Amino acid sequence: METQAQPANTSSVDLNRLAVRLSRSENLPVLPQAVSSVLKLADDPNAGPRDLERVIERDPAITAKILRAANSAYYGSPNVPNIGRAIAFLGMNAVRSLVVSVAFQGMTANRGTSQRFDNLEYWRHSLAVATGARILGRLRMPMRAEELYCAGMMHDIGYLILDRFMGTELDTALEQALNDKTPIHEQEEFLYGFTHADVGGLLAEKWGMTPMIQAAVKYHHNPQEDGNYFETTCFISAANVLAHQAGFTNNTVGITWELEPHVVKAVGIPLEQFDAIRDVMVQEVLKAEDTFKIQ
Repeated sequence: METQAQPANTSSVDLNRLAVRLSRSENLPVLPQAVSSVLKLADDPNAGPRDLERVIERDPAITAKILRAANSAYYGSPNVPNIGRAIAFLGMNAVRSLVVSVAFQGMTANRGTSQRFDNLEYWRHSLAVATGARILGRLRMPMRAEELYCAGMMHDIGYLILDRFMGTELDTALEQALNDKTPIHEQEEFLYGFTHADVGGLLAEKWGMTPMIQAAVKYHHNPQEDGNYFETTCFISAANVLAHQAGFTNNTVGITWELEPHVVKAVGIPLEQFDAIRDVMVQEVLKAEDTFKIQ
């Protein structure tokens, strides 16, 4: 009689214990105050350009990066000498997305304890998912396209925790995913009973992300379990698959990814159009890489 494979139990950490550890740790990735404030402004109907300008200018490092990006060929901007001009030229939503992008890029620069996890691949994948989510959003829900971009950028933040606190376990999951040609979140669930998405949900909540972004982070691999933000989470799920298909694989090369029928239906775009959307996404990512100086 054939027996089913049993979990390797390589981890001594379950999700509840990890949650307690995160609540007490002083070594967590820190979300810059500018990002938190910018995202909160997005939910404030009374917030205007000057409010956004003041929030960004409190962080000189992010301000400098925003101005460098705003003056890049990607945006085709004229001379943009300050944040106020950047907002006037690009718009509040685009500048908000830029803040999230440059801040998140800085957060991914610090190497954790994993020997296999490549931070540059991780950043490129996050940028690709954000870009894909924005493209899909512009087609189907343009008023939320930039919010979808931010959710796409943040969707895999759970890896910031796994890389920092569970490097050995993450290495095992990556190795098994590559050997078995299966998505890494399936290996994570099998090996230690939870996934990077579960961990990311904890971090998104701790950071005070908007409810929509929290849901996208936690449920992007299984949006059908998201009872409140199913539709927008499906946009992130679809963009994640497109990014993998395009080669922005986040440390797991050679694994086949397919769009789930319920995700395609929720996004509301015919399946045959996704190849063209993926091609546009690739071109947008390649242009954006130069803006963010990705080598």
